[in-house]
Amino acid sequence: MPGGKPSSRDRARFAELARLAAEAAVAVGDAIAVDDTAIVTRKRGRANFATAADHAAEREIISRLSAHDSSIPVLAEESARKGLAELERLWVVDPIDGTLNFSRGLPFYCVLIGYVEDGKARAGAVHAPRTGETFVASEGAGATRNGAPIEVSRVTRLPQAFAVASLGFGETKKMTSRFTTLNATCARLRVIGSAGLEIAYLAMGRFDLFVHEALSPWDVAAPALIAREAGAAVLSLKTGKDAAWNERQVVIANPRLAKDAVALLAKPRM
Repeated sequence: MPGGKPSSRDRARFAELARLAAEAAVAVGDAIAVDDTAIVTRKRGRANFATAADHAAEREIISRLSAHDSSIPVLAEESARKGLAELERLWVVDPIDGTLNFSRGLPFYCVLIGYVEDGKARAGAVHAPRTGETFVASEGAGATRNGAPIEVSRVTRLPQAFAVASLGFGETKKMTSRFTTLNATCARLRVIGSAGLEIAYLAMGRFDLFVHEALSPWDVAAPALIAREAGAAVLSLKTGKDAAWNERQVVIANPRLAKDAVALLAKPRM
């Protein structure tokens, strides 16, 4: 299978793993205590922390996944260990993507669970507890929202694109930055504060274009697969080529729009 299309047996296996990921994401996500917002861990960067709910949800997800197959390691945000991303098989988990939103009572956060095998995301689920939406995909089987098939937007012109982006803090201060370029080119630009949810919304056509410069593996593994299975191209902002499952800088949109966005944002800036 490495380098080629999965067999029918592998597709069935990935579909089962996607179902498992969705069940865990829904069960754990819906049980998250919305007032369990005490800050437990502070991290590098502005307003970057984990709450008691993050840690509790992560422990429960790992327990559920390990109960299914204890031989598959779990790369999870709050307990990440070096070297796991290079393994042949692994789960990739963000217990609450959008912790700042969660801590302030905003509904835009989600649980992300992806499965990676042979260097590719093969199955994944995104569950948004407060909006009641579950996005699921497995390689070769398409993507769904609450069981119904979804597909990426067909908008192909950047001036018509409704974009969502998370760029560097200094970007807003530079006249030639990617933020300024996007804001001046696209129809509208938004930031929701949960990359996983933003990509899921892109996958179902709520947004036309997603751009991010600083993703972590658990931010992108599951939702980028969902976007791909919904018809999106997931491109490296650095190379313009198909992005790796754990790429930090990506552009996601339908293939034509994604290509044009990479060309726009890759132009030299002073």
